[in-house]
This record gives sequence, C-alpha cells and structure tokens, in this order.
Amino acid sequence: MAHRRQLFDWRIGLLMVSTSGLPLVNLSMPQQPAAAIQYADGTVGFSYPPRLTDSYATRTWVGDRRVTYYLTFDFPAAAEEPLDNVVISLDSGRDPTFRYRLDAIEAFANTPDGRVALPLGELTQDTDTKVLTIPFDPPVSPGTPITLALRPVSNPRFAGVYLFGARAYPVGDTVEPTFLGYARLSFYERNRRRWP
Repeated sequence: MAHRRQLFDWRIGLLMVSTSGLPLVNLSMPQQPAAAIQYADGTVGFSYPPRLTDSYATRTWVGDRRVTYYLTFDFPAAAEEPLDNVVISLDSGRDPTFRYRLDAIEAFANTPDGRVALPLGELTQDTDTKVLTIPFDPPVSPGTPITLALRPVSNPRFAGVYLFGARAYPVGDTVEPTFLGYARLSFYERNRRRWP
C-alpha cells in the first residue's frame, strides 16, 4: 500500500553532498513509516494541519525570467502523517501561457543546521488548469518546516495580484488534503503608474 512506502526523515539520515552543493539525506537506512490516522471511512488526513507561513517572488516585473517563487509551510510533528505531495494551483490571476520549468523546481527541509534538499518524484503540471503537482520520493516525515522553490518559465505577462493555492496530501490510498493557504504574489508593469 502507498502508506507503507519508505519515508524521508532528515533527522535520522546520513548527510551527503548533492550535485547542487546542498546536503541530501542518504536513503539507504531503512525507516519505519509514521502511523497514519484514519477517519471512520478509512480516509487518511493530517492530525494537525500544516500551514503556509511565507511566500515571495525574487522578481516582480511582468514577464521577468530567471525568477523563483518561494513558498514555506510549517510541517509540525503533531501532523503525524507523512507528506506525500503538494499541489499548487493558480486560483486567481490571468495568463493563459503561464507554466513552470519542472526540472528546476526544488524542495528543502529547513533544519537548525540549514536547508537540506528533499528528493522529489516526477513532477507534473496541467497547463490548462495551471495545476502543479510536486511529489516527494520518499514521503517526508513531519517535524520541520519545508520550503518549495518554484521556477516558472517567466512571471505572468499581465500586472496584478496572483493567488497560488497550496494543498498538502498525506500518504494513503484515500486521503483528505489540507489547504495550506494562498501565496499572494504581485507583479508590476515597469512603468508602475500602469498598475494599480
């Protein structure tokens, strides 16, 4: 079953250096999955909801390239269930051509000793609905904040406020996602008098 997959826990792994220069956790050490809490109908959900705590874009002009959107969310130990994937949706804002560079997206655990890279599975995006799915491989145990580094092809072409909704999914066959919150990012014309 999906919830029996090996879990990623930065606290008990052995660190090694990744190709990006950031530490990775050696997954050769077997780990026990966290006990999943299930509702009466068998649905798995987080026992304590994670929440989005910070978000920003490194560049805010419309159409800018080489930009990163950072989204950080609290993932407390009280959540108990491991994190399987996060889904990001563009819920407000208009740009029919907006899309991500999947091969450039990263995730990190924010540990007391600094950021530790989290291994990701195969990312997918739906360019029609503007939905991005970020799977963790293996799933991540709770107990530390997580930062997502999203890298779009470019900022949206139109100025305005864009709301990126984030949802976290626990491990399980039937799951109840948790809405983490909205990343509210504003983008501007180079002539600021044009917006707002």
